[in-house]
Amino acid sequence: MTMQAHFQLTFAPMWPNVREIRQRVGSALDNCPAQLRSAAVMTSSELVENAVKYGEPVPGAKTVTFVLEATSALLCIRVINGSTNALGVAELGRRVQEVRRAEDKQALYMARLEELLARAEESGKLGIYRIGFEGGFDLDLDYTNDVVTVTATRKTNA
Repeated sequence: MTMQAHFQLTFAPMWPNVREIRQRVGSALDNCPAQLRSAAVMTSSELVENAVKYGEPVPGAKTVTFVLEATSALLCIRVINGSTNALGVAELGRRVQEVRRAEDKQALYMARLEELLARAEESGKLGIYRIGFEGGFDLDLDYTNDVVTVTATRKTNA
């Protein structure tokens, strides 16, 4: 499979931008297998939703930046946004590490679903697990000077 796609968008953290990202990613990956395209759209959506929901303008990231890079070997999705909520980012970091270390991502995902069912007052925070299990992506997180960078990578033949 020959695949090349690259684009970068910078936008205000507003909900309508999630739909635009989904459409742009789907169009950019039009030539790749439907399962890979679907995983990329879902992953992009989850990461941008997190940036909209939890992000805030900071000097190093006044807006949200979305980057998609796809080659015949690797698909990389990166979302950059600001956050002064160090505790929230630390929790995100714990979840990212949990997904990275999990040998059985499906079991991790199911355990998180069971947690959410058991504690009705708690909601959300399932997206990172979806990205690892449903999307098949590896995750990385960097938090420097109030700028959060979440990178999801996946081999395109995986």
